[in-house]
Amino acid sequence: MPATDPVIVVLQLTGGNDYVNTVIPYNNPLYRDNRKAVGIPDNQIMHLDKDYGIPHYMAPLKQFWDDKKLAILHGVGFKDSPRSHFRAMDIWHTCEPIKVGTEGWLGRVAREFDPKKQNVVTTVSMGPSLPRSLVVQGVPVACVAGPLERYGFLPTIQGQQRKQVLGRFAQMYQPAVGSGLVMDYMRSGTASCRPSRASSASRCSAASRRCTSRRSAAAS
Repeated sequence: MPATDPVIVVLQLTGGNDYVNTVIPYNNPLYRDNRKAVGIPDNQIMHLDKDYGIPHYMAPLKQFWDDKKLAILHGVGFKDSPRSHFRAMDIWHTCEPIKVGTEGWLGRVAREFDPKKQNVVTTVSMGPSLPRSLVVQGVPVACVAGPLERYGFLPTIQGQQRKQVLGRFAQMYQPAVGSGLVMDYMRSGTASCRPSRASSASRCSAASRRCTSRRSAAAS
């Protein structure tokens, strides 16, 4: 993709987080009064401004703050909390606080970026499982489950043989996944895509129909 194309990176941290010990209101006396045992000591706090700081182990983020590339939103939430962990997680993933949502908010964003599903690597998920926020019927998501440095498309095949294999792959799957950016991306040898099951099934079905057509033509 051109360098000017926008890229959205979403880092989802699943699990408990002590917010007050992450963005520390070190100037608020209530912090010390109520956190005598678990409060972060003053000599381990990096000040962001006159009111808030971060623990020393988050030091790499300080440079982003100084360069005005980091913003902190305080007290993000929704009204009328159901006080259920599971329902709250569902709301976070779907952005549907009133009804039970069936589409993840990030999957809806992916659909807006590529409504015709022309590029199966428009959206890439890194991790062992697909987040609920990315699940939308009909939206393909490439999943990278293993170490990225060992992930590639046919990484053991190189040279002229690689060009031949990629050429056959392009002829077989071009009507299903498109051409251009997708094939250029795979030919680079730097990354790969593993589409969702629904997307894989549709391509396998298309390939099967083409093979059947070719056998019928040969037989006649």
